[in-house]
Amino acid sequence: MKFIKPDDIRYCVTLGGLLPFAWLAPPRVWPFVARSIARIHRGLSSVRTAATDACIRQHTTADPAQVELGFRTNLYCELLEILRENAPYGWPAEIALEGREHIDQALEGGKGAILWFCPFIHADLVFKRGLAEAGYDLHHLSALTHGFSDTRFGLRFLNPLKTRVERRYLTERLVLDEKGEGPALRTLFKRLRGNGLVSITAVHTGLRVATRPFLGGSLRLATGAPNLAAKTGAVLLPVFVVPEGRGYRVIVEPALQASSQDKKAKEEAFVSAYVPRLERYVRHYPALWRGWFAGSNHWSSEPIETSDAAVEPDETRAQPDEALAAGRRGEDGHGGRNAA
Repeated sequence: MKFIKPDDIRYCVTLGGLLPFAWLAPPRVWPFVARSIARIHRGLSSVRTAATDACIRQHTTADPAQVELGFRTNLYCELLEILRENAPYGWPAEIALEGREHIDQALEGGKGAILWFCPFIHADLVFKRGLAEAGYDLHHLSALTHGFSDTRFGLRFLNPLKTRVERRYLTERLVLDEKGEGPALRTLFKRLRGNGLVSITAVHTGLRVATRPFLGGSLRLATGAPNLAAKTGAVLLPVFVVPEGRGYRVIVEPALQASSQDKKAKEEAFVSAYVPRLERYVRHYPALWRGWFAGSNHWSSEPIETSDAAVEPDETRAQPDEALAAGRRGEDGHGGRNAA
């Protein structure tokens, strides 16, 4: 693990510049601040590609340039939210939980529930806070490098800005080691055997990944959550965080279903059932999805030849129209590195 990288310096400058706005300005002015910075950022360094533009035009009703602007605006607003959470007086967020009946019904089954949440922008903090404020005890599986950086400097000075405020809304944060393994997984099994509520982020980093067709290209998803559900019998619930007025909605979707009793087949069925739901939200809220521009390799504009599950070891792991307008709140109003 490196001591420091150029990205660490850029985060220090960015966070330092945003700190006065986060601590001193009312949240209602944050979208204006974030959008202004986003315009400058986009002018200096656009991350759009021809393939991404074509995909956005084909699969959403949004303009690619506005999606990029909304994406950057949301990223800066998310940083402002995190910084404000670190203030002594906190962040006065309005968060509504929708679909809690699915959680309650799952826990009535006695085998626990897994919340497989989509890492839309804002979701890391809002998801955890929304569940906590609704009265749920959440055990969250997290990466060692969750936050802003995977360097020793970042783990010591940058990432705690995020993990510290998220931790206050968790009953337990279970941290994987650098290899993505460790006692955290054993503890997770134990929590589910005790009919607990656990959460895992739907990302592409894991010991095994599945590839599925997605928005004309291909999507990679780690199969840890589906595998855990198949092995333990826990109910697997997709979760999405979207804007709502001046706040957010944490939406718990109905459970993913699998008819087979074979564990491998169930795992693949869970992934296949999840992808269309994710696609629906990305179509409606394109400026919240990190897959377009965030530099990760979980989505590619290159299609795959078959929709059959392709589950294999992850060799890259180093460490309606109103809805659309709401999803692009970063463009007209509201607006990390590892999502886990």
